[in-house]
Amino acid sequence: MSVSTNRVWRQLSNEIRVAVCQVFWAECKGPEKQFMIASLAKTKNLREVFVRKSSTERLVNWTAATLALPDPMVDDLLKRYLLHAHRAVIIHFLDLLNIPHSEGMIEEDFDYATLTTEGVQAAARSLLASPDHIGAELYLQYLVLQGGPWEGIEEVLPAEA
Repeated sequence: MSVSTNRVWRQLSNEIRVAVCQVFWAECKGPEKQFMIASLAKTKNLREVFVRKSSTERLVNWTAATLALPDPMVDDLLKRYLLHAHRAVIIHFLDLLNIPHSEGMIEEDFDYATLTTEGVQAAARSLLASPDHIGAELYLQYLVLQGGPWEGIEEVLPAEA
């Protein structure tokens, strides 16, 4: 079964979703914050002003409990969390593929055409064997969502239980 943004979100344990949301609400500013407030207000059938004035703890819990968020928002939540909590996994994967990066952020001029499906899959298998299995699996699922050279990773991800 193919990976989708909201499927990844729904499959995360509540504990991880809460951790993801804590990172988001601690770091987010401006348009991302307003977009999430509007999404939560709509989903929870609340007025935006009430959501905006709510405590960070309440916002975290509401966001974590919302299992159907807009795909771009889930993508942003996952990206922020991975860079915050599992940066070492990202760096290890990029190093395995000899991809130039700055603290886990791929350099803009990198030519993705140099990657082979076999090489990406081998690096993914290696990453799945790492001590941070949860972070590795989440990062690989996130990459599959990005498409392009990462699509072949789906073949090496563990089957759903």
